[in-house]
Amino acid sequence: MSFYRTYRPQVIEDIDNAAVRTHLLALLSKDKKELPHAYLFTGPKGAGKTTAARVIAKLFNCEKPTKAGPCGACDQCRSIANGTSLDVIEMDAASNRGIDEIRQLRDRIGLSPASAPYTIYIIDEVHMLTTEAFNALLKTLEEPPAHAVFVLATTDREKVPSTIQSRCMTITFGKASADELVHALARIAKAEKITIDDAALARIAKSADGSFRDAVKYLEQLSFSKGTITADMVGETLALSDVSLREALLSHLIAHDVKMALADIETAVSSGSDMKLLLTDLLGDLERKMVAVATGNTQDAWNMPDIRGAIQKFTKAYTELRLSPIAQLPVEVAIVEFCAGVPDAVSAASPKESRPASPRVPAPIPQSAAVAAPQPAHVASTPAVTVSPVLPVPDVVPPVPSLGLLTYEKLVEHWPDFITATKPYNHSVAGVLRSSRPKAVEGGIVTIEAFYKFHQEKLAEVRTKQVLSEVLKKLFGEKVKIEIVLGKK
Repeated sequence: MSFYRTYRPQVIEDIDNAAVRTHLLALLSKDKKELPHAYLFTGPKGAGKTTAARVIAKLFNCEKPTKAGPCGACDQCRSIANGTSLDVIEMDAASNRGIDEIRQLRDRIGLSPASAPYTIYIIDEVHMLTTEAFNALLKTLEEPPAHAVFVLATTDREKVPSTIQSRCMTITFGKASADELVHALARIAKAEKITIDDAALARIAKSADGSFRDAVKYLEQLSFSKGTITADMVGETLALSDVSLREALLSHLIAHDVKMALADIETAVSSGSDMKLLLTDLLGDLERKMVAVATGNTQDAWNMPDIRGAIQKFTKAYTELRLSPIAQLPVEVAIVEFCAGVPDAVSAASPKESRPASPRVPAPIPQSAAVAAPQPAHVASTPAVTVSPVLPVPDVVPPVPSLGLLTYEKLVEHWPDFITATKPYNHSVAGVLRSSRPKAVEGGIVTIEAFYKFHQEKLAEVRTKQVLSEVLKKLFGEKVKIEIVLGKK
């Protein structure tokens, strides 16, 4: 059995996340009958949400509870730990997200527990449920039988309706700290009689990015090594990026030495480095440089415009890794563009792309003019004029300084700019936007009106709405939610 399953915390005191442990201990101050019947666990993957949900199940059904919580040794606790309890129902909403599954669950809730005082329903990734399924679940949460307890877990709290959240006690699972991860790893290493030095534990903890599950998985992978596990072995086995290589890469980037910077990536690839981890570590290095420059605690050659430009390029590369047929290609493109001083796509649209695509909205402000001087809030529709080539936007100004905070009027005025800025992310979405129009901007929600059903469905996709929200934030500096409605032509 894998380490993560073997050493999963079974009682409250075993939970390594101190904040969660404190929340669960607080539940012991009340009788079971007075405890909430619904819980919402939110937090990143691998933070221990499912583990804590099973501990909650033991808290309600333990036959021999102690002052520190469930005993972990009685028949009920053991059956819950082994996954054989008939009164603990675990469901993955990602694969059981429809209303029919929730209706079946609701029908079952009326049945009495098989052998325990309570039936515990654990729904993982609850944010994946459909709207209809959420409505059916809401009815169940509002009027549950006395023996039913619900634990809902999610990595995306914003997608859980507020009506569901309001009926649950929420416990937030933050990323595990380095100390918590090291403590958990040391406990497992001791039980498995693994010899590992402190530097190696620290490096595993750093690589796990706050995830207990990932940290334990890495330790298990390293456990097959012979002798003492060192930090160098961790780097080699897990294909982590090398600190000296990143330092060399950063020095070549600031010198705009594209040949040497690309050679660094070739070295990383030949040594088996994971490009995702390399970019994560590189962005971490740039973040530390940014803080140091902003606080005046550095004599580094890097300045704020260069740091910001590098962060933009490598963040874009990170988002493109998943779709790239060649793992290192997005990283190499980012290096070439940074060293050549290529401006960000949103701030350097061509004059041709900046012209209005639809007569529904006024012509946009040419970006070359926007950099030179402020423009009036409204530009009347006029015959096409010759626009001078757009110069790269200097790093010392925001990408589109003339737009300001988002309002309905400004969105209408700059709708062609919005379409142009969306094009680098997804050409087909930009094409659909040309046949749509803004309908409202209110309360942090931008409503876009589409006139064909298939256009509405395309724009309403989760990933598409995320892209549209990201583009609007770049243009107007304001984070918003996107809603798509079907209108009449």
